[in-house]
Amino acid sequence: MTGNDRDRSRLHISGAAPLSLPRRRFLALTGAALATAAGGTFLAACGSSGAAAKVVGDEVIVGVYQEPDTLDPNATGLALSSLIASAIFDPLIWWLPDSNEKMQFSPGLATGYTVSPDATTYTFKLRQDVTFHDGTKFNAEAVKATFDHIVDPATKSRSAVGSLGPYKETVVVDEFTAQVVFSQANAAFVHEMTTILFAMSSPAALQKFGPTGFGNNPVGTGPFKFVSYATQDSISLEQNPNYAWGPATFGAQGAAKLKKLTFRILPDTNTRNSALRAGQLAMAMNLAPNNIADIKKDNAFTHYNVPSTGQPYGYPINVDKAPTNELAVRQAILHAVDQDTLNKTVLAGAYESAHNVLTPTTPGYSEQASQLYPFDPQKAKDLLEQAGWTAGPDGTRTKNGTPLHLDILIQSANGFDLPTQYIVEQLKAVGFTSNTTAQPFLTAAASYNQGAHNLAAIFYYDVDPYLLHGLTACDAIASGFNWAHYCNPAVDKAISEANTVADDAERNKQYQAITGQLMDDAIFLPLYNVSGVFSTVANLKGLHFGPTGYAYFHTAALA
Repeated sequence: MTGNDRDRSRLHISGAAPLSLPRRRFLALTGAALATAAGGTFLAACGSSGAAAKVVGDEVIVGVYQEPDTLDPNATGLALSSLIASAIFDPLIWWLPDSNEKMQFSPGLATGYTVSPDATTYTFKLRQDVTFHDGTKFNAEAVKATFDHIVDPATKSRSAVGSLGPYKETVVVDEFTAQVVFSQANAAFVHEMTTILFAMSSPAALQKFGPTGFGNNPVGTGPFKFVSYATQDSISLEQNPNYAWGPATFGAQGAAKLKKLTFRILPDTNTRNSALRAGQLAMAMNLAPNNIADIKKDNAFTHYNVPSTGQPYGYPINVDKAPTNELAVRQAILHAVDQDTLNKTVLAGAYESAHNVLTPTTPGYSEQASQLYPFDPQKAKDLLEQAGWTAGPDGTRTKNGTPLHLDILIQSANGFDLPTQYIVEQLKAVGFTSNTTAQPFLTAAASYNQGAHNLAAIFYYDVDPYLLHGLTACDAIASGFNWAHYCNPAVDKAISEANTVADDAERNKQYQAITGQLMDDAIFLPLYNVSGVFSTVANLKGLHFGPTGYAYFHTAALA
């Protein structure tokens, strides 16, 4: 989701450089504010005058592209759900770009934290003036309740439980001191703790609604309170008038300027585009590439494209199902696809080509691994020939009478429709046949875990290369995000060992070796890098963005 246009400035997140694991870090709540101009480094708006009505008032309506799986940040597996939850919940510590676009840790619900020398114990000193939306006091018991909720099997946590690492327990030291303890060193948690996946949830609400019911009744400490969720229609939030603990990076720390924030569920891209142009929305997410190209030329709108850390849009390749259980077949797939042409033509230059299992802003990214599979259809054909897949008169390949056929399963309304049509044609050119099926996220995820596909569809926002654990671990096949069904105990061990390393340079070196191995094994076909993609009316000001490209509405207003 990152653009490459010369007329648009971009946020260059410093996460691509080695990141320090603080051995003894304390963040003072009274520290200097890190003011960031709202969106100034991301935006592009140029060209002709627009025809859209100016949106006014104290409510922002955002057009989103899919139904949330849950509004519980500790349970969700969807980036969209996490974005919505970012308005309702707060993390213990923030990790955000400052006015110089340098990533900085700053106080959240914790005024500061320290890390034990062996990186197994994270001790948080908590704010004493915070209440949840239901009136429950925020304290160390709330921290413990949140982490207990994440690891409770009944919660069925998707992303958070995979990102948590070797969790042991949360210890309540005193009312406003909590320790999160791991069974072995967990260097990734210094970044993972800043994500919305580990946002604090009301203990009273967790008890009242239960581990799954909480997702329809979310109660956090954030700038907006949950009001209602109408399935397949909208999620309505209202201002939290008591909010006074926003990140210093955003400037003002008081209540949000908006009285209401509404997310309209509009899976059809044309509908989102029309609603934005008609003034029915103040923001639309993930418009079609041709719509984005038009928006960027129209000064009635502003387009934001925020590079994210994580895994690119792409296809996990099932190593357990024929014919992709053959390495040569998987390698042929990677050589057969021209990501650059896909992004220049089909996607109208709206995104940036990807050639790796990690995005370039993610620590551990390896440029060398990104060079392993240049577009080379002849190389793809040669690999297939050598593996015994011979071409018939129409170019379609078979082996021992079995067609070279792929089952491609994508998620509905998740951006993969146009790219998949393009990929099918590219693969056909080297001898593959295929069929494509689309399913809603939860249905598709279950199918992926069962291994019904050759090519799945995924993109993953995260702040640390430990994300690879959740995407490739042997124990993440049946119920996690290992949709390649790849099980390599040596890689599992290497990721676990890398997560114990505090030295930045050495840790990055180890992850670069891991990503090189994953690319050698050809378990993922990358397409384009993830980012936050938002089109807004020009008078929507005060937005902020984090390392995963999420939009924050703490200081947003319609000017």
